[in-house]
Amino acid sequence: MNESKISVRYAKAFFSAAVERNLLQAAKKDVDLLLHLLKTQPRLKELLSSPVVKTKEKKVILDKIFIDRFDSLTIDFLHLVLKNKREIYMLEMCLNFQGLYSNLTGIKVAQLVTAVELDDTQLQKFNELIQFHFGGKAEILTKVDHELLGGFILRVEDHQLDASVSTQLKKMRREMVNVIKN
Repeated sequence: MNESKISVRYAKAFFSAAVERNLLQAAKKDVDLLLHLLKTQPRLKELLSSPVVKTKEKKVILDKIFIDRFDSLTIDFLHLVLKNKREIYMLEMCLNFQGLYSNLTGIKVAQLVTAVELDDTQLQKFNELIQFHFGGKAEILTKVDHELLGGFILRVEDHQLDASVSTQLKKMRREMVNVIKN
């Protein structure tokens, strides 16, 4: 089976169960935290994708991490994923869940990468920009990347606006190399 089909099916099943049980907000909060940890903690992703670590061991570790933080529905979902040996698709499942949530609520998920930390006023301006161009409110996930030097990279759905200084410098360099070659 295609891995994107697997992650979509599991995300839809979890999403439907959360809606059915009136636990969508709790599930969304859990998925956001899990996704954040999968992106920022490489050891967690390595653990889930490791064929050497037994399923029982993965279950014990995930329970230790999440049993007091996650709703029981989310814990049951994690156990099901482990039982069916689909944990390598966990990141994609979380992203698909977020997409389903966005479609239902009309709230766009935006990823904003900046060179420095932004204050609330600046985040509000980005939110207004997203509302104007994409319609609907946005949930902005921020990340600081000092290698950008300045500016920002904004991703909303399948659109990206790269206004970073580092990208502008790379473009100028390519243009200069092309001019010198010709």
